[in-house]
Amino acid sequence: MKLMLTDPGLGGWPPEQVVDLQDPSDAIQPILQIRRLAQEAMGTFLLYYAGHGLISPSGELILTVAGTDPEHADVTGIEYSRVKRALVSCPAEVKIVILDCCYSGRAIEALSVDAVDHATAATGVYTLTAADLTAHVPPLAEQDGVPTSFTGQLLEVLHKGLPAESPWLTLETIYPHLKARLRQAGLPRPNQRSTDSVARFRFVRNNAWTSAGSAVADASAAQPTAPAGRDFDLVEGGGYNITQVDAHRHDVIALVADPHRRSRGRPPYFPVVSGEDRHGYNIAQVDAYIERHRVEPASLADALRMLLADLGIPLVTERRPRRGKTAKIKRTCAIHGDEQLLGFVKVGLLGFTPGVVAFSDTHVVVRTVDRRVRVPYSRLHDVTFSHSSRWEGWGAGLAAGASQVTTLIVGFAGSEVKIEECNQHPLQDTLNQTWPALKDLLKNHPEWFRADTRNE
Repeated sequence: MKLMLTDPGLGGWPPEQVVDLQDPSDAIQPILQIRRLAQEAMGTFLLYYAGHGLISPSGELILTVAGTDPEHADVTGIEYSRVKRALVSCPAEVKIVILDCCYSGRAIEALSVDAVDHATAATGVYTLTAADLTAHVPPLAEQDGVPTSFTGQLLEVLHKGLPAESPWLTLETIYPHLKARLRQAGLPRPNQRSTDSVARFRFVRNNAWTSAGSAVADASAAQPTAPAGRDFDLVEGGGYNITQVDAHRHDVIALVADPHRRSRGRPPYFPVVSGEDRHGYNIAQVDAYIERHRVEPASLADALRMLLADLGIPLVTERRPRRGKTAKIKRTCAIHGDEQLLGFVKVGLLGFTPGVVAFSDTHVVVRTVDRRVRVPYSRLHDVTFSHSSRWEGWGAGLAAGASQVTTLIVGFAGSEVKIEECNQHPLQDTLNQTWPALKDLLKNHPEWFRADTRNE
């Protein structure tokens, strides 16, 4: 799939914009990366998953990873509801999800009437799934280096093209041909769902396009000349996609000009074209034009929200306040009155130490079952961190093994919180990621960090 996407004659995606996660060991890092990439995407966001799908006890689709335990898939796998939340917050105009796994049709059900309250904000999404039930998997002896049956048929359509269609293949033209090929091969029936007009998105070049007028049309389209008054220079063989810039640059400007935005918004802002016969807008000129409109956050709360979003920390927003969980977090973290809870990372059964790292507009709170420290942002430098690790054995005989337990002790104002985690380290990773960024914010904007000891 990656080769097809980055092929200049097909997808034309720049290789640096295609992130390949091969057999991740746990579910935490993939979903954090999906969330981060989704929040940064401006033009098009595509998520392709090929693997094993499971169903949780509550009936939800679980995307498995190498370390997924089938008996505890909802804890050790990626619940599709997490992917759905990433799509809801993604600012990209076009969001494409291709799921090649068993029960992937549940992803479409998740956006249907039963989940309408969660899906109303997921605009511009196209979902293509391999099977409502079990998908077909090639025999074990044939699996090495061979795509799955669904992906193989899809790539066949994309590489060969469709003779009766236009120079570009859209998602809505690809689907019926893919469906027919799968049916003829005796494979499970695929499914699709689209919101808005995203199904008409031009997905790949049509290799079978041989119309008599196509050569003339392509030559005309390749000319670098432009109508008078064009804002940016044209670049041969590269640059931002002209159509995307003309259609969506004002949306990007609105994003970077909003001091209350939930993501920083970084280049590349639009898809980049490639190929000798293609032209695009000068990237440096477009980026400079957009940056002239950037408005930095005017308050600590807005800056913190942006920082947390950039680091993949789940935010609490007025639109999706996560009411039940939020109320409990605020209570256990002593966030009361007009103090606002901005975001948090919570761990239940994943680690040795259940707990939470929460961020309000005035404090960082680290809480475990029996201990808690509340650190005002003005006193970040007064916090101490002590790291250590040990190996703990388990099992016996041939089933014996050992796991590394990492310990982080957070000290502040005479109190300490001890965090122990094994295999996955969401609480420690959160603190290790956010602390340097918070200190940089304190250094750059000391006026925001007034001493605030509310509910300390």
